[in-house]
Amino acid sequence: MEILTKQNMEDLLAGAQILGCGGGGEIEWGRQIVNEVHEKSKHFKIIDPEELPDDKLVFIVGAVGGGISEEIKKKFAPFLEKLTTAEKVYKPILVAKEELAKFLGEDAYAYIPSEIGAGNTIIPMYVAALEDKPLVDGDNCGRAKPEIAISTSHLMNVSVTPLAIANPFGDVMILKATMDDYRAEDICRSMAVASGGLCGVARCPAKGRAVKNSIVPNSITKCIKIGKAIREAKKNEKDPIHAFIRTAGGYKIFEGKIKGWEREERGGFMWGNIIIQGTEDYKEHELNVWYKNEYLVSWMDTKPYVTCPDSICIVGKHKCYGISVWIRDLREYLGKEVVVVGIKAAELWRTASGIEIFGSKRFGYDIEYTPLKKLICK
Repeated sequence: MEILTKQNMEDLLAGAQILGCGGGGEIEWGRQIVNEVHEKSKHFKIIDPEELPDDKLVFIVGAVGGGISEEIKKKFAPFLEKLTTAEKVYKPILVAKEELAKFLGEDAYAYIPSEIGAGNTIIPMYVAALEDKPLVDGDNCGRAKPEIAISTSHLMNVSVTPLAIANPFGDVMILKATMDDYRAEDICRSMAVASGGLCGVARCPAKGRAVKNSIVPNSITKCIKIGKAIREAKKNEKDPIHAFIRTAGGYKIFEGKIKGWEREERGGFMWGNIIIQGTEDYKEHELNVWYKNEYLVSWMDTKPYVTCPDSICIVGKHKCYGISVWIRDLREYLGKEVVVVGIKAAELWRTASGIEIFGSKRFGYDIEYTPLKKLICK
């Protein structure tokens, strides 16, 4: 078990923001959580998956939600505007975790993030730190993703239920059983919309032996290494983009200026397209990236290009920070110079079953998956 330093956590935030592929929660949430834990003299601890006891219970905990319509925002604003971030975001997750433990009659030994992201990776770390418990060094995707059903736990047949949901209004639900992970996603997403856009969820209670075989291992330390490499490159006046690509094992897939950004908020998601006009080696080309909370499908000059489950990471060209779909005013991005980096998906996703769950056809695009390396090295 390893105790993470303040510098480790700052590096983690930087790496997780990039691997969040535009989503995975807001970095402001993450920093608030980190500061609160240190103010309470608590510690962030991670445990290698191989060191996880086979007979101990592990929960996935995190926030579920995203974009909602203006009508729903106005409906809930009078109540939600009175609450702190802790009351809106963190407390529901703590309640959900407690309710799941009560229902099972057994508390969790450790927690695990549902995905990588500057908010959703740090939230389960917060829960663990408050209880002096470890976070498993891994997650259920290896990047951020838009739906509960897109999870390596689903891929490896770990039951999503029993599942607990809580929101800032004090509503609590226990979902004892459900038809499948897609139905669980619909129920949790509906609760998020009915809660002003966000709710806390604790799910997939499983013993350590099952967890070891159903996660992307060591993704937390991977984020820390990426953040550290970028920080040191800047300190030594070297190229942080190169440092990121080298450390992540990625590929530069585009470079240009953002010339268009569309976003629609509905159904607990943010949907849209980003248009990037090429520069340098890509000056005669244009990249279109479609997102649903996260960057998922891309086209180079209208032809299918890099797609999920491989990661599409858009970073600022000069400082190499993750470009997020959560930014308040999209006009801030127009004209921004960016580099787009592709990172190959975890091996679990690069199977027929993995591509069925997390390929572009899941989102309605009839595109055959082409592995990133094969696509880039044609």
